[in-house]
Amino acid sequence: LGMSSRWAINGHTDRRLDYQIWCGPAMGAFNAWTAGSFLAEPANRTVAQVAKNLLEGAAVLTRAHQFRTYGVDVPIQAFDFRPRRLV
Repeated sequence: LGMSSRWAINGHTDRRLDYQIWCGPAMGAFNAWTAGSFLAEPANRTVAQVAKNLLEGAAVLTRAHQFRTYGVDVPIQAFDFRPRRLV
């Protein structure tokens, strides 16, 4: 177990099934965010789709927060951006 991340870093293909990639809580949060969406399937997680969804989500949430700071009554649903297929 102690060598599993080193095997991945060094590319030891004979230990490929034992690879361990350290990612902290971010991967769990990402998986929770993508659950129930088309990005739940790892095969759909292209760099372009993930990046576009992260950027779109950040823009949507920033805009909703801006409106709220201006005193607009923003519904809570505006802060719940879910991944979707983006061109």
